[in-house]
Amino acid sequence: MKMNMSSRSSRNYILLVAGALAAALTVTADAGAAPSGPGPAWATLASVPTPVEGMSVAGVGNQIIAACGFAGGDTATTRIYDIASDTWSSGAPAPGTNSESAGTSHGGLLYSLGGRVSGPGSLARADLWAYDRTTDLWTVLAPMLTARAGLGIAVQDNTIYAIGGRTGTGGPGSGGVLATVEAYDIDTDTWTPVASLPSARSDLAAATVGGKIYVFGGIDAAGTFLNDVDVYDPITNAWSTAPADMPTARAAFYAVATKGGTVYAIGGWDGGSSGLSTNDAYKVASDTWTSGLLPMPTPRAEAGAVGHGGRIYIVGGSQPAFGASVDANEVFKP
Repeated sequence: MKMNMSSRSSRNYILLVAGALAAALTVTADAGAAPSGPGPAWATLASVPTPVEGMSVAGVGNQIIAACGFAGGDTATTRIYDIASDTWSSGAPAPGTNSESAGTSHGGLLYSLGGRVSGPGSLARADLWAYDRTTDLWTVLAPMLTARAGLGIAVQDNTIYAIGGRTGTGGPGSGGVLATVEAYDIDTDTWTPVASLPSARSDLAAATVGGKIYVFGGIDAAGTFLNDVDVYDPITNAWSTAPADMPTARAAFYAVATKGGTVYAIGGWDGGSSGLSTNDAYKVASDTWTSGLLPMPTPRAEAGAVGHGGRIYIVGGSQPAFGASVDANEVFKP
């Protein structure tokens, strides 16, 4: 259903979805198309219509949906990027203004999960919303059992997993770090608690590879930036801390993107004065990392990451201090 929403006041927050990188390869600002030659290479695409960070971002078909996020205030805007034409359009607004949420796609729908209600008395959200680009309609679904922002999200089969996060709404390190993991059954519109993370962490990223869910980085309750990689097996409902750790500790990236059995962890924040441009790749089959890959032209945190057609798209984000949103839209060909 379509719903109206009100404006929210500005914030001091952080979120990070995947991405940022400084250019070792220069591509003209008007490149407008993905790299077509041998990789590695980056290209600059059509800018996000408004500088924005902390969106719910996912690929749906040949489009990237980037909903909500902070753009001078929390928004309910639905932004649609068409990969083939390198153009942006708008969809129906989300059911409410939101940022610091997590996004994923399944069955032709974008799912936006959690986040924050900004302004005086700011609270974490438990909301789950779904957007259908074919009908341009949003649907309000059953809320999580635990409200949270800065969470990880992953899909396996017909189940969405909400992983970690925090009750604090002022960005990474703002308190209330969670180890809680919940599973949403898409068919029955119900939530169930499952095995908790090995340790509480927020502002982390997650990806599904080979039927298992891998979780990357984040911030713990002491405010430490993590390079931890943990893996969850939905069949056994158990976590393992055995995977090799990331080369770079980081947080505030709520998405990583995959190409085949390789996960690309791009950008993020390590507590410094700017977003990272780091580009590392994790090959699941051999449990090995390749670090120091070609960095992205625009270092940033709080970006969205989508893998499509063998390329990695990084959308929006922030250059801390947070609230310094960017309109960058860049693509990496490994």
